[in-house]
Amino acid sequence: MLTRELRVVLWSFAALAAIAGVLLFPLAAHTETSFAWTIEPPLTAAFLGASYWAALVLIGWSAAQDRWARARATVPPVFVIAVLLLAATLIHLDRFHLSSLPGIFWLVTYGIVPLTLAILVGRQLRAASAAGPSGQSLPAGLRAALTVQAVVMLGVGLALFVAPSDAKDLWAWMLTPLTGRAVGAFITGFGVAALLAAIESDRERYRGAALAYLALGLLQLLAIAVFGDDLRSSDVRTALYSAFLLTVVLAGAWGVSATSASRASAGSS
Repeated sequence: MLTRELRVVLWSFAALAAIAGVLLFPLAAHTETSFAWTIEPPLTAAFLGASYWAALVLIGWSAAQDRWARARATVPPVFVIAVLLLAATLIHLDRFHLSSLPGIFWLVTYGIVPLTLAILVGRQLRAASAAGPSGQSLPAGLRAALTVQAVVMLGVGLALFVAPSDAKDLWAWMLTPLTGRAVGAFITGFGVAALLAAIESDRERYRGAALAYLALGLLQLLAIAVFGDDLRSSDVRTALYSAFLLTVVLAGAWGVSATSASRASAGSS
């Protein structure tokens, strides 16, 4: 069973992700007053907002589960993103609006999220009983697609985080060292989620990740549709980025379809 304390914290994280998404996507052009630091260009803010909303789907789905075995896939990517964002904050602390409420809230939140999650997961592991796979594996083609996508996301995400000044030319629009690390944190976290899904290959546990993956691809496509003027014009990086997002949408839709079929089969048996 999922412990009450971890469930409450997951719902809290989901609420925070929802709020961050609102501040970053609809208000992408106003981060100088609405967010913890000024983000330029607006497409970067929209990317981060879309990422928070995709994380909301994953975290909210996990918080609604009764069993730890279903919810646990959320923890590694959320923890990775939180730790990397905390590191990026400390590296670029001078860029944050620490005299404003959003800046203070950001710093406090990312100061406590990784530790809180580690403590509660430790308690959850002591309380949980061992759980084997559901017995229904993901389609081989989907596992292969997730593996390739994970390798790409982990490579690009870690490059952006470790050396943002050098790796920013990999990206489809201009990034600063801080935004490069923030974007890299989310890409790395989603890469972890995709890799774990491919390794575990469990339809029952992949349901939430599939929904989040589909949301991620669609929301990022929406971001470039709304803020497309910020893209590098007539550039191969823009074409590759858009094509990759389409593969994310397809993999997410495939996962949703596969896990829906799995649930229908289980319900009829």
